[in-house]
Amino acid sequence: MKESKRAAALLAALLMTLPHLASCGEDTAEETTVDTAVSDTQTTETESQWQYPEADFEGASYRIYNQDNFYNMYLTMNTEELNGDILNDAVYNRNRGVEEALNCVITELLHVAPDCNYTPMFTTARSSVLGGSDDYEVMYLPVSEQISLVTDGILQDLYEVPHLQLNETWWDNQVNTTNTLNGKLYFASGSANLMAFDGMWCLFFNENLMEEYQLEKPYDLVREGKWTLDALIEYGSAFANLNGETTYAYTVGSTNQWGVALHSAYSGAPAKFIHSAGVETLTEDFQLNIENDHFYSVMDKLAILMNQDSGISLKAGTDDFNVEKGGYIYIFNSRRSLFLTAEIKTAQVLREMEDTFGIVPFPKYDEAQDDYRTSLVVQLFYLTVPVTNTRHDLIGTVSECLTYKGYADVVPVYYDSVVKHKGLRNEDSAEMLEILRRTRGVDPAFIYGWNRDLLSAITDKLYTGSSQVASDVASQKPVIESKIEEFMAFFGE
Repeated sequence: MKESKRAAALLAALLMTLPHLASCGEDTAEETTVDTAVSDTQTTETESQWQYPEADFEGASYRIYNQDNFYNMYLTMNTEELNGDILNDAVYNRNRGVEEALNCVITELLHVAPDCNYTPMFTTARSSVLGGSDDYEVMYLPVSEQISLVTDGILQDLYEVPHLQLNETWWDNQVNTTNTLNGKLYFASGSANLMAFDGMWCLFFNENLMEEYQLEKPYDLVREGKWTLDALIEYGSAFANLNGETTYAYTVGSTNQWGVALHSAYSGAPAKFIHSAGVETLTEDFQLNIENDHFYSVMDKLAILMNQDSGISLKAGTDDFNVEKGGYIYIFNSRRSLFLTAEIKTAQVLREMEDTFGIVPFPKYDEAQDDYRTSLVVQLFYLTVPVTNTRHDLIGTVSECLTYKGYADVVPVYYDSVVKHKGLRNEDSAEMLEILRRTRGVDPAFIYGWNRDLLSAITDKLYTGSSQVASDVASQKPVIESKIEEFMAFFGE
C-alpha cells in the first residue's frame, strides 16, 4: 500500500477549487481528514474568475421536467426546504443562491415512477412539444432509450443556446464530445445533476476476503496502470471454489463461490468490460470499427473471464438481493463472490454489509492501454431543451449557473457522502472515485442503439466461454451500418 501522504495529496487534488467537505451531522464514524490548502494554487483561471452574470429575469420561472427515481440514483434537481440531510441542503442552497443572484424561480416538475418506468416521460415531452407548448425550460430525459427525440425535432441543439459553456470542467466534456454529431449536441451531461456520478460503473470488492485469502488489494495495481483483464482473471481464479458442489451453477442452498458476481444483462457488465478494454465501436466519422485484432483479442479475454464453467465469474440474477435467482448484490453481500459489477450508487444498499468493501475501476485490456475507461449508466438522464421554449437567455444562464454551482458546492458534498459510506471511508476509495470521474464516458453506438442486438448476441457466446463472434459481427454489420446511415441523414451527412 502506498503511504498515506500520497493518498491524501491525491484526494486534495480531487477537491481542488472546491470548498471544504461538509460534515455528516450525527455520523460518528471515523472521518478522513484532508488538507486542501493546495487548492488555491491549483484552480483553473476560469474557475478562479467565475462569478454570477449580471442578469435579472424579473421572477421568471425556470421549470425542470425530471423523474423522481431511477434505481436509487440521485436525480433530484430541486429541494423545497432544508432538512438536515447534507445533500438535500446542498442542492437547496445552490438553487436558492441562483434564484437570488438571477431573480428567477426554480421549480422541478416530477414524473413519479415507483417502478422506475421512464416511458411516460417521453409521451409527456412529445405531447408538450408537438402541441406547441413551452411547459418546461429544460427536460432531463434518458435520451438513449428513445433517440428519435432528436430526429423527430423535439430537442434543441444546445450549441445554439447562449451562455452554455459546454467545454468547461463543470460539464462532462468527454461524454458531450462523444455525443456531438456534425457539430450539434442535443443532450448534455454536467455537474448540475448527480446521476452522472451515481451512475458510474465500477467493481466493488470485499477487503476482508482479500485479507483472508492473502490477496493484495488491487489499489496499487490501479495506480500503476496494471489493473487489467488478466489481473482480474487471476483474482477470480484464486477465489473460485466448488466447495463440494459438482458445477459452478447457482442453486439455492449451494455453497460454491465465484470470483466476480456479474450484472448479467448485456447492457450491464459485458458492455462495460468491452468499453473499459479500449474498444472503439465507431471511428470518429461514425464508421463501424470492430472487425479488427484488438476487438477479437478482447473477446478472447472476456470469454475466459465470463465462462460459466470456470467459477471465475457468475452470470448472476439482476434482481439485486433475490435469493431464488441468485441476485448479483446478494451473491456479493453473502461473501460468495470477491468482486461485484455495479454502479457507484450500489454503495447505498451495501451500507449494512458486515465486511468492508472497496472500489476500483473496470480493468484495462493490458498495461499498454493509455488509461482506464469508466462507463456511465446507459439510461443517463441528460439535460435537454425543448424546441418550443425560446427563452434561451434564461435557459442558458440558469443552466450554466446550476451546473457550475453544482460542481463547486454540491459535488464535494456528494463525494463526502459517498466516502463516508461503510467501506468507503478511506483515502484509497476517494482516489478511486476520482479515477472513475475522470475517465467516465459512453459508447455512442450503444447510446444511439445501433449495436445493442449485436452486443446481446456476443454476450450469449461469451457466457459459454466462446469468443467466436466474427459471424455475429458479419451478420449484424449491414443492419448497424444502415441504422447509422439513416440517423446521420438527419444531420445532412
